[in-house]
Amino acid sequence: MKKQLCTAFLLLFAAAGAQAYTDTGGRYTSGPNGYAGLNIFAEWGNDSCYLRPSLNTYSSDLADRYSAYSLSGGLEGERWSAGAEASMTPETGGYKNSSIYADLSYKLLPEPAEDAALEDITLGAFAGLTAHEDTYSLSTATVVSTGKRKSSSALTDVFKLNQTDYGLSASVRAYGVRLSGRFTKTAYDKDVTAQDRQLPLDIGGIGSSGFQDKAVSARIRFSSLPLSPEAGYAKTYYLLTQPDSEALSLGLSHKFGAAELSAGWENFNPGGGAARSDYYSLGLTVTF
Repeated sequence: MKKQLCTAFLLLFAAAGAQAYTDTGGRYTSGPNGYAGLNIFAEWGNDSCYLRPSLNTYSSDLADRYSAYSLSGGLEGERWSAGAEASMTPETGGYKNSSIYADLSYKLLPEPAEDAALEDITLGAFAGLTAHEDTYSLSTATVVSTGKRKSSSALTDVFKLNQTDYGLSASVRAYGVRLSGRFTKTAYDKDVTAQDRQLPLDIGGIGSSGFQDKAVSARIRFSSLPLSPEAGYAKTYYLLTQPDSEALSLGLSHKFGAAELSAGWENFNPGGGAARSDYYSLGLTVTF
């Protein structure tokens, strides 16, 4: 199916007479407790549209390996752009999910002049739906103690939960510097309790877990410089009694002809007085 979609997409480029491109690359992230994460992708597109399959996988000494396969695509216009993505995480340790996502953005400014200080202002909205399924609960025993009497029981139903994420994004580029921000609110189709196993989350390059309530993030990138630095900050708020978490990231990237090499550092603070963790990443993208 993916092969057919890619073929149809490239035929669309040829019919439009547009110059197509191909990007391929990956990013490896390492951290404490044997954490290892890998993201690889390929992208075909032109000025009007793109198609991007990708794989994101991570594991550590404290968690099973989780892998997510996704296929995304989008359309680019003079002022409007739209994108969509479908992904799935196969069953690992009794847990699996599938999701769909869509976004829409609008550029407030027309094409700027070459010497314009303010180059771009973009506003966007997005929404996503993730269906979680967890059979781990079937083997989870709950012990109830009343005086000297003890009894145990196991949950008999598969835990299913639908998660809806929606939010707004904004981006401004001036003097070759891009500043962007994002706000996400999360809703669930049922109440969650401390007895439910926490959901796997992806905070930047870090595999974390919890029932997200809302999240905010901001990023600044100096893409006009030869060695392009960037910095980011993200804060996630959770349901139940889980403390808020924070992630601070710094990165550098540089183009060598058709290749771009990037390196990054991310500091994750799980909150609640727990120790911070440092993660390091290295990435490479090649354009054909």
